[in-house]
Amino acid sequence: MTLNTSSGSNHDINPLPENTRIAEAAGADIIVATGFDEGGTLPGKDLGTFSIVPLIADAVQNGPVLAAGGITDSRTARAANALGASGVFAGSVFISTKESRVPQSVKEKIIDSDGLDMLLFRTMPDYCRSLPGKLAEKLVQMDKAGASNEDLGKTMGGLRGLRIGMFEGNVDEGYISLGTGIGSIRVINSVAAMANELTV
Repeated sequence: MTLNTSSGSNHDINPLPENTRIAEAAGADIIVATGFDEGGTLPGKDLGTFSIVPLIADAVQNGPVLAAGGITDSRTARAANALGASGVFAGSVFISTKESRVPQSVKEKIIDSDGLDMLLFRTMPDYCRSLPGKLAEKLVQMDKAGASNEDLGKTMGGLRGLRIGMFEGNVDEGYISLGTGIGSIRVINSVAAMANELTV
């Protein structure tokens, strides 16, 4: 059993030492300490990966802690290891690989962007981050205008919006959600090369 200590689809699951102890007591074999640097649905607690990893690692009694969020190269993998993580749980870095099914246009957007390009907006349950595009920009404007998380989530289109953006490359009707560490992704590598890069 694995418990990702980010918010996921549940308001009550945030990267907290208390949740870590509950997960261990329930029999989790691995704890994934997710910081606000991740892609996808972001935790409600806005602590960065390198702040949350030591908190979670110190709370774990047995078993490994994996760090997630913003880890895209050997430097960030080594830093996570130094903070108490036994390994990494990486996503964005593998989206840009040769084997990834996303269109070449999405891969090129990733290697041409960095974390400063990302747009942040509220949604269900808490936040989401996306590369710029018509839909993402609309969501940011709705957020600034005070739209509810429910209305933002409905406009996002949930996983359908993610599929349209990520797998079709259509940022007018979909969104491309990635972590803030994408600035270190500068070439389209193989999965094997990236796995070797992240192995500490």
